[in-house]
Amino acid sequence: MHANRFSSRLPARRGFTLVELLVVITIIGILVSLLLPAASSARESAHKLQCSDNCKQLALGLLAYHTAFSTFPPSSVWRDGTGTLSLSTIETSNNPSLYENWVILILPQMDQANLRQTFVSDASGNITQPIGSSATASGPGGNAQSNAIARATPLTFMLCPSDSYNRIPFSGSGSSLTNQMGENWARGDYAANASSGYMYNGSIEPQNWHARTVEDIMGANISIRLDDIKDGASNTILLGEIRAGITTFDCRGVWAMSGSCPSALWGHGYICDANGPNCTQYNADDVQSCSDVALAVGNGNESAGHSALAALNMACWDGNGPNWQQAARSMHPGGVNTAFCDGSVHFIGDFVELGTSSTNLGVWDKLNLSNDGFSIDSSKY
Repeated sequence: MHANRFSSRLPARRGFTLVELLVVITIIGILVSLLLPAASSARESAHKLQCSDNCKQLALGLLAYHTAFSTFPPSSVWRDGTGTLSLSTIETSNNPSLYENWVILILPQMDQANLRQTFVSDASGNITQPIGSSATASGPGGNAQSNAIARATPLTFMLCPSDSYNRIPFSGSGSSLTNQMGENWARGDYAANASSGYMYNGSIEPQNWHARTVEDIMGANISIRLDDIKDGASNTILLGEIRAGITTFDCRGVWAMSGSCPSALWGHGYICDANGPNCTQYNADDVQSCSDVALAVGNGNESAGHSALAALNMACWDGNGPNWQQAARSMHPGGVNTAFCDGSVHFIGDFVELGTSSTNLGVWDKLNLSNDGFSIDSSKY
């Protein structure tokens, strides 16, 4: 009886009313909407920092290569039967006749000596089969080695975490325009600074590549030394960011492939229509399979696909290459990470001054050219 009298005095238990519950949900929604942009911004800041660190590692690897060989590596190695540059190979890009590029050459300096040996090589370590080949042979270690295995290996230091397209390998079979280039190439987001001119015979022949308003750092079958950089190592770009192709047969951003679109910056200055970082011009990059990429992006409508590519800031020339030209690009807001020849890393904004001719070079041109006679200090970009 006492217990009943005590319990009857307890206050009645009640839950949230519908109005109170809606108020709480609204407050939570407001807090989430306020926090999400901050979280997204923090995530991108971390990605940008990791990307900058990748540029730093690669620059140090290139400088270590320079220490070992007294020159920078060429951005691309092309061979014909005499071991010299094959212009016909460059001008017909849909083939597997692609040998070393700058990334493969610096693998030992990036603690990837075993991967370097995985490429089909002779006893001296010289690659003897085109990288696009599926041939298998005995490597220096005496074990069966395959270029197909090596080129498919993802390299963390070649991948910018902001690039949402670099997880899917390049496979040439997706297009009749790339079907001889091999399958399953791992992507990469960094490219050697090759030349302000296009990658074809007018720019790659030594006498032309060395022109004051064309020569950058690492050309095709050719490169320069630190002592050759008259504008100063701290004033000259060594490598920059690029973006991975947005379809499986878009060969932009492939770390083991020679050429302009896969692994090097060509035609990215005043001369061309890919002028400057994150260039938005309609035909900016020259890509072998551009029309097929546009068809895929436009769901069968090539015109719609080109508009979509422009909106994605990945426009390309519908003349289908060859792969002569590639601009610096990133998915970071406002610019691209670049590494300079002294090993420093700088973020170059999209609105850096651009040039219009060889007699009206912009800041972007002066930062890329190695011997143009202009030294641009850090306050200019």
